[in-house]
Formats: sequence, structure tokens, C-alpha cells
Amino acid sequence: MSATIPTKMEKCKGAMLATAIGDALGWPNELRAKNMVKNSKANDYFVEWTRRCGRPNWHYEKILPGEYSDDTQMTLAVARSLIAGNWEEILTKKELPFWLKYERGGGKAILRAAKSCEKGAPLWKTNYRKDYFNAGGNGAVMRILPHVIAAARTPDITALMTNVIKDAIITHGHPRAILGAACYAFALDYLLRKDTVLGYGELVTAVLEGQKGWGDLPNPEQFGEWLDAAGQHHDFEYTREWDNVRANMVRQLEYIKASLKKGLMLDDAGVLTRLECFTKVNGAGDVAVLAAIYLASRYANNPSIGIKVPAFLPGADTDTIASITGGLLGMLCGENWIPIGWRAVQDYECLVRITELLISDNSKDAARAFVAGAKEQEKNWESTPIGMMRSLGAITVQSGKQEMINITKWQSLLGQTMYFKEYKLNSDEPRKPEGKTQLKIWTSANDERLPVSVQQEPARKIALRASERTNQKGDFHDYLKKG
Repeated sequence: MSATIPTKMEKCKGAMLATAIGDALGWPNELRAKNMVKNSKANDYFVEWTRRCGRPNWHYEKILPGEYSDDTQMTLAVARSLIAGNWEEILTKKELPFWLKYERGGGKAILRAAKSCEKGAPLWKTNYRKDYFNAGGNGAVMRILPHVIAAARTPDITALMTNVIKDAIITHGHPRAILGAACYAFALDYLLRKDTVLGYGELVTAVLEGQKGWGDLPNPEQFGEWLDAAGQHHDFEYTREWDNVRANMVRQLEYIKASLKKGLMLDDAGVLTRLECFTKVNGAGDVAVLAAIYLASRYANNPSIGIKVPAFLPGADTDTIASITGGLLGMLCGENWIPIGWRAVQDYECLVRITELLISDNSKDAARAFVAGAKEQEKNWESTPIGMMRSLGAITVQSGKQEMINITKWQSLLGQTMYFKEYKLNSDEPRKPEGKTQLKIWTSANDERLPVSVQQEPARKIALRASERTNQKGDFHDYLKKG
């Protein structure tokens, strides 16, 4: 690799792109992805694969080469919220509820939290409080990158950690998730501001020395009510659990630091085994970030291999570890190293555009200007709660003998593609299975939200459920004006 240090803009673009690339490479190989082809071999390119899906009803879905999972979807959702301003309100009231309609591979914790946001209540205040404070998965870690990019021009590690924790606790309550997210953000921020060549093992040392920055318990002045709720959790004493998780992360970081000294004698499988990447807690937030810090340190001079190693690890959480490893390596190396074939990742131009907006002096005005220009070029945009979109077509797949799933592909003004699904019988009348989500549309005449078959009206407007009609409508212009 060249010794030339990338600019901050190049680093941020590289981090965003490599995040999606790692996700797309690793997703087919994750056990929970339900890929119909088992034992995929490591390769240098994206593959097409078939996934067995359970929502809105059982069916098989073709995933095109380079398409990403919920990891990148949630990263983009956080990014849009930050661009709009008043990001907490936008994320919880608009982005997370709407994500339920196009999610791909979301885990239980984040799905439960999104449904809780849809009802207008923080998960830690609901009857699911026990599950919430036991949720230590990497769903919080995977979406933190936009906070680091948005803070690139105003270095303030305390403010960054506050925002990261605010974001993490929307969906996850266990220290493994929150500390994992904070540690990842700290490592990203360190690489972003590094303006000299990174020494071998330097990232691990920096994270160890900065443990007070990422490892302290949330400030009671800002998180007092939440900490009170955490203290009432009966499965463990929260402060003690926090200290135990942080101490274990520090021990693991010391182990990584010692292991890196072995140089060419390093055994990736052995190190990742010690980091618990192949155990029943392989999806935990702290496990993911520790593995990523090791891999980014090990392969700082060869980021392509650094992403491929976790993407094809049998038994590991391949998509998330590859994604956040990509985030670290992209933040270190910029974007010029990315192979041509990997630039076919889903929504490449959107990922670049979102990064430029996040790091701009006034992201809201910049986004407003882009939206106005895009609307002039195309006239078939439809209004949705998270911005303007247009339909790109629809297909129908079987779901049992008498059922079908209509899958409609949409594209946002900023260039993100999303797939919306509707369950129906082989008849003119769609039917919603009990407890499942059904796609709704807006009618332009009276703004009533009514279920409409995608086959009957493929270009009608996407919208929220009828129960959300009071405060959920509006397009990207609406929430650019807020906050």
C-alpha cells in the first residue's frame, strides 16, 4: 500500500463503501441468513444466492450479487436521520418503523425495538424490558459509523460517545452491545484523525489507552432515567455487569496486542476462537468489534484480504464482522484500494452521496439542494415517511400452494434501493396473516391509508399503517426542515 495518507473525505467514503462491501460478501455465509446453498467457498467476487424468508410468509427470495443486509440498511437509516437533524426523533419515529417494511435479515432485538418505536414507546419502558436489557447483540455496533462521519469536522470524543450511546440504547440494553458500539466508534474516530502512517498494532494500543473514553458508564445527568431502569433489571446487577464486560474487553485487547507480535506466525482461526467468534455468543457486540480490531490491525496493509477473512469464516457472524472490519480498514485506507468488482456493491453511488452529505458543512442544505435537482430530472417520485421514492418494478414468488408474495423494488431520491413485500392469496383480495406486516399505500385524493395489491397498483405510494396517520407522513423535505 502507498504511504500517502487519504483525506478525511476519502477515509469516510472508504469506510462507508467497505462497510457495505463486507456486509454483501459475508451475508450469504452467515448461518442466520438461511442461504439455500451451504458451505460457500471463499472468493473475490459477489455472488447471487437464494434465501429462505419467513416474513411476511415463507418464500424463497433471490439476492442479487452485491446486495447487502440489515447492517447497511440501518447504517443508511442512521445517516439519513443525522442529515435531517433532530436525529433521535427521526430515527425512532420515522426510520425504524418504516424499516420494518423493507428490512433484510434483521435480528430479534432490533425488530422488537422497531416495532416498539412504531407504537411510540422506548423498548426499555415496555413489557419487553427484561429481553431488552439482556440484548447484547451487534445490531447497535453495525450502524454507528455515520455518527463518526458526521462528527469529522468537530472533534469531541465525549459528544460522539454520548450520541453513540443514545443510538445504541434505542435497540439494545446489555453492556456488551453498548460497549461494543462505543469501542467501535472510538476506533473509527482514531483512524479518521490519524494523519501519519499507522504503526503495526498501534490501533489496539490506542483503543486500550482510550478505554476511559469508550468504556465509562453513561453519564447519569444525561441517562439518569435509563440507568434507573437498568438498575431495576433482576438478571444481573447492571453496574457490575458493565464493569465485567469492559474488563473482559480490555483483557481481550491485551491478548490481541500480544498475538500481533507473532507476526507471520499468527493463526487467525486461533485468535478468533479465543475472541469467541465461533461460540454461542458470536453475535455479541463486543465480540464483533474485538474481532474487527484484530483483523484491521493484522491486515492494515492488505484491506481486501482483511475483509475476505471474516466474510468466509464458517460459524462466525460473517456479515457484521466483515462489515465493521471493512469500516475500520476503509477509514484507514480510503477508497482507492477497492477492487473494481467490489464497486458493484448495491447502491454504490448512494453510499458515496450519503457520505458527502454527512461530512458537508451544512448537510441539511446540501441534501435539500440535491433533492430538488433529482426531482427535476425524474417526475415519477412518490412521497413516503422517509423521503421521495419511485417504483422500479415488481415480481411475484410463490408462498405455498395458494399464496403469493409480491416483491416491489423501489429507489429513494438519494439512490438507495429497497424491496417491499406483500402477502396475498391467489385471488383478487389480499389477505394479511395474523401478526404479520402488510404493505400499505397512500391515496392522493383523501390521504387515507388503504391496503392495495402491488400487482394492481405497482406505482402507488408506499406508506405506514392506518394507525400511524397522525404524525408519520411527510417526505425528505419535511424532516430536513426540522431539528
